[in-house]
Amino acid sequence: MVYNLENLVNSEFEKLKGTGLQTVDTEKVTLDFFKMLKKISDKEFINILITSGYIPDLYVADSKEETLFTKLCEALEVDWASRMGFEANAVTQKSSYEDVVIKINNKIIVSDTKSFRLGRSQQAPNVKDFVKPEDYSKWANRHSGQKLGGLVVYPQLHEWSRKSDAHAYCSDKKNPILMLPYHYLAYFLERKDKFNPKSLEKLWDYEKIFPEKADSRNDYWQKINNVILEITGDEKKEFKKFLNLAETKLYEFVEERLKNLEYQKNIKIKKIEFEISSIPDSELRDKFLKYRQEIETQYIVTFQERIQNFRLTKNKESTTYSKFIDSSFDKS
Repeated sequence: MVYNLENLVNSEFEKLKGTGLQTVDTEKVTLDFFKMLKKISDKEFINILITSGYIPDLYVADSKEETLFTKLCEALEVDWASRMGFEANAVTQKSSYEDVVIKINNKIIVSDTKSFRLGRSQQAPNVKDFVKPEDYSKWANRHSGQKLGGLVVYPQLHEWSRKSDAHAYCSDKKNPILMLPYHYLAYFLERKDKFNPKSLEKLWDYEKIFPEKADSRNDYWQKINNVILEITGDEKKEFKKFLNLAETKLYEFVEERLKNLEYQKNIKIKKIEFEISSIPDSELRDKFLKYRQEIETQYIVTFQERIQNFRLTKNKESTTYSKFIDSSFDKS
């Protein structure tokens, strides 16, 4: 599951070799992806969702590969909404538009589907890269009919550890913008036969949930989790069990990514060794070998260090999310 989207993106660009074409037909690839998703069970789709939203670290920033990858993440959100019984579509216009539009009970949600690199240089993104409240108001106003509000879907391992303006922006009753990590979407899908999915519209009842803006990460999630428990009818222990299972899958995902980066680094080192071995002077070869190995693999080492420092706990035995699950529920 770790490499599903990445392999798909890579295979599409491999097909271009020898054709003279410069890029893939994103619309066609996305339509084919939707067809592929129709063949996947909810159980398999849930596993994909949990570890979604992480752009492969070795993709060049703003590259065509990255663009296609993010487009497929948007498709995952659309497919999730369809599986829940909602109307949904991806927006084709990209500049100054939402990514996805979802309708619950014929009420509109404008959504921004986020994806980030595991090896990103910060634990969490800049707030302006995560949510701009004024954009959601603008997007919603383009639609006629009743609106529920906004939605930010994002990968779990890119959230602020304690307090951020993002939590305040996403708890403003004047402009309801709900932030949900991919694995929360997976939870709703797993439980959809146990509750009425259309009751999820209650998550945008910010007059009730947030009479005042959230003042911390704990404050935000304790209130949102309480509403989720009310909607699904689950016991707290059932919900926490799913979150802990999701964290385990995230940890396995991170470990696999780190192994892959190590593998890519070793490939690079062996290539350098082969090229340097043709240099006749042994001393020069040794010095040049070490220099090239360090310089040409430094960016991979940087990704590895960032992932270990920002996405894993100090003992490296779980993700940073594992320490937060308990505190995301109130003490009752």
